[in-house]
Amino acid sequence: TVAILSDSLSVVAKKMPKILDFENKRSFFKQELRKQQERHFMPLSLRIRRNDIFLGSYSQLMNKNAEEIKGKLDIQFIGEEGVDAGGLTREWYLLLSRSIFNQDYALFKESANVGTYQPSPQSYVNPDHLRYFKFVGRIIGKALHDGYQLDAFFTRSMYKHMIGQSLSIHDMEDIDPEYYKNLKWILNNDPTPLDITFSYETDDFGKLKNVELIPDGHNIQAVSYTHLTLPTIYSVQISVVAVSLKKK
Repeated sequence: TVAILSDSLSVVAKKMPKILDFENKRSFFKQELRKQQERHFMPLSLRIRRNDIFLGSYSQLMNKNAEEIKGKLDIQFIGEEGVDAGGLTREWYLLLSRSIFNQDYALFKESANVGTYQPSPQSYVNPDHLRYFKFVGRIIGKALHDGYQLDAFFTRSMYKHMIGQSLSIHDMEDIDPEYYKNLKWILNNDPTPLDITFSYETDDFGKLKNVELIPDGHNIQAVSYTHLTLPTIYSVQISVVAVSLKKK
């Protein structure tokens, strides 16, 4: 009976995920994880310096394949005594998740909703940024697989990208409430007198940069009726970085 229910839940979760509530989805996810954990994987030993936890972990994990990275972690902080009975692994996850948002790596920026993060449009200044993003994704997956929590909170639009959901204008509220308010105003009013175009300006390391929402957007004015498409197009732009990551 349990097997039949398990198989039925699996079919529903894969074919009709929207009809399941969160608790059922979580139960199915944990069930799938248990199947993985029943398999034997070689231990994964990492020797890490506390003052170099991001790059040290990156250099040791990025050359591992999918099977190797599933192994049970054995963390050793260089220069410290101690056997990892779970506490050092937990501490490693905590410290690493915090270092992910270190502004020196320029990978993520904090949203106006303080405490949540999204990919930074300026991450390109780091030549290895796409590899680093892939590493962050591996760490998130590894934490889920191992059952550890990360001190990391992303914006709603970021989570929607992770599960393949489309974005809408309402996702802007989580990123920048003021922008969201202005876009809502554009939807409900005629912006012709404001001389708004299908482009916007953004701060790119102290320099104003014009970003076009559509080809030649800076020359196309948002007038009555046509302005209704502006917020929709802009809502797509709020996660251009996240979309580009899928190419790797």
